[in-house]
Amino acid sequence: MGNSEVNGPELTADDYASVHSAMQSLSDKYGTCTLNEALTRWRLTVIGIEDCFDTEWIWEYHHELVCRDWLHEAWPLLTARVRELRQEFLGEWDRRFAAATLPMRRVDGSPSTREGRWWHNRYPRRITGELPHDLPSSWSPAPIYAEGD
Repeated sequence: MGNSEVNGPELTADDYASVHSAMQSLSDKYGTCTLNEALTRWRLTVIGIEDCFDTEWIWEYHHELVCRDWLHEAWPLLTARVRELRQEFLGEWDRRFAAATLPMRRVDGSPSTREGRWWHNRYPRRITGELPHDLPSSWSPAPIYAEGD
């Protein structure tokens, strides 16, 4: 991780070591990923959802959120300085994701849960593409269908 990895002041050896350790710790579960790659993937995922989620990928939706899972698990492994330098960026894309999505509901009406990972408990507000026969039942109320997007 170079200085551009966190876009901030000079980092210490401990800062670099924490990012490297997070990458190594999570590589078996998520494959090799750097902090910047995970943040970039999250930003691009959010932009795609904001633009209008294509139903062609509806059954892959939760897979698209894996980059945020990586960040969730890496965050406590990073030094306080690295977290502080990247928190504003992460917070901005989390806010935008929340604005572009709706909370999922269980059939009984209670909020859904998924290991405390709130981003998995949300679905796109706007969709496009060919509608499948049925949207996931947790996507209720139904998202807005934007024809021709």
